[in-house]
Amino acid sequence: EYLQRMCWVIVSTGGALDKFIGDCIMALWNAPRTLPGHQLAACHAALKMQVELLRLCSTLENEPGVPKIRFRSGINTARVMVGNFGCDYRISYTVMGKQPHLTPASPLPFVCTSFFLGR
Repeated sequence: EYLQRMCWVIVSTGGALDKFIGDCIMALWNAPRTLPGHQLAACHAALKMQVELLRLCSTLENEPGVPKIRFRSGINTARVMVGNFGCDYRISYTVMGKQPHLTPASPLPFVCTSFFLGR
């Protein structure tokens, strides 16, 4: 349910899903299509994700054994290479460059982190 809601927010704000890394969602704005104001769209998505998480938590608060979900987002705008990368037997549409890896991630359990990248 968490991933469903967060992915809906990403797509509804013009983002493209890149990959899932544990409970992290990596998304792109301004690729594969140009999106004027992509920086603002990523910020808007981060705020909407906070609202969606509050809604989700309110429905789960009485469920036994469900831990409290915390959320952080990292937004990074930089020039990156975007496209299909890989080898003969595995290709993935993603980004490459130094900047995507500078957005902080948390190794703590039950912390949902999202990464937003643009060109």
